[in-house]
Amino acid sequence: MELVPWADDHFEHFLRWAVDPRMTTFIADGQPWTRDYVELRHAQALRHWEDHGFGMHLIVEDGEVVGLAQMLDGDLGEIEIGYWIDPEHWGRGVATRAAALLRDKALAIADRVVAGHQAENTASGRVLEKAGLTYFTSRYMHGRLQHCYALQRGMSDTGVLRYSAFTTDPAGGNPAGVVLDASGLSEAEMLAIAAKVGYSETAFVVPWATERVFDVRYFSPKAEVPFCGHATIATSVALAERLGDGPLTFHTPAGEITIETSDGTASLTSVPTSTSPADPSLVSAALEALGYKEIGDGPVHVGFGGARHLIIPLRDREQLRELDYDFDALRDLMLAHDLTTVHLFWRESADLVHARDPFPVGGVVEDAATGAAAAAFGGYLRDLEGPQRFVISQGEDMGRPSRLEVDATREDRRVRVTGAAVVIP
Repeated sequence: MELVPWADDHFEHFLRWAVDPRMTTFIADGQPWTRDYVELRHAQALRHWEDHGFGMHLIVEDGEVVGLAQMLDGDLGEIEIGYWIDPEHWGRGVATRAAALLRDKALAIADRVVAGHQAENTASGRVLEKAGLTYFTSRYMHGRLQHCYALQRGMSDTGVLRYSAFTTDPAGGNPAGVVLDASGLSEAEMLAIAAKVGYSETAFVVPWATERVFDVRYFSPKAEVPFCGHATIATSVALAERLGDGPLTFHTPAGEITIETSDGTASLTSVPTSTSPADPSLVSAALEALGYKEIGDGPVHVGFGGARHLIIPLRDREQLRELDYDFDALRDLMLAHDLTTVHLFWRESADLVHARDPFPVGGVVEDAATGAAAAAFGGYLRDLEGPQRFVISQGEDMGRPSRLEVDATREDRRVRVTGAAVVIP
């Protein structure tokens, strides 16, 4: 297989495929595929080669043009790759070979390669995994959910482990980076590693002289956060795999967290939780950013379980499923009110809650599982209704199903959150 740099005489290939709805479904960016638009994309492809020395290619195999491939410059020394294969060649491994070639070309000139696919196009996700890229987040582009993957050049040398928390399936749950010995790393270095990993959080561990006691700090790609539940679960399972099952103690910026580990699962006990009614002006601004004109019954609170979360009940499962919000507006509002996530929930029964957690302050559209928010939410329900146990189902609408077991029965206002974690291959 060969990737041939884009040239002026390649226009007819672009034009031929642009009328195929199977192409426009997967790579359209919201524009109609008219001849004028194809000419514009063709001119952009030629200009990109002139400006950057890389860009769009024809994919050629055995002398036949079988698809399109592209490399686009991005931020933080990264290159985004993408491809489209002629339907006549689907199912023959062409996409995997093209993705591997693009990966190698990108990493020859950049520190990181990223790629994405529409959530419903699961075959493309499998292709990216075969090419060595790993899922790290999901985002909305042109009104459609896209899953994002990445590979960092030399990342295996940084000591970063990758686990998915609140799941037993690496394709589900919420990914977290874990650095088991961050001794000597500066705050700037930890932030830089977290940005390169790209997950919503990476945990950095410094062992104490006391056995099974650790300092732990959590960094999103944008900033340090005081506590992260899913990274705690991931880190605890990683430690248990090396030290054996049993108790662990984490000293975090939010306070002391105790954990019990057993058989690939971890149960964290939060700091004491608290909730209070949210200011009406905050609620109004949040609903505007979220695009909600009405919500479900129940009060909107700010809950704390190591970090602050705005807790909002929704009307029904459909309203939760249709989440599509103003990223910048919600981020700015949350920063002004020191909020880590917005915890949107719909209660199917006393034992089962469905939730979604926008996380724009971390540079992430949404968390697939949010242990800190689960703890705060457990405190919220306990304050309203009394002690109880329930399960939170999260990540379903992202294609990353997660299960969080919540025990809000302790008298000391701490909440226990339990989940599994698994290595991401």
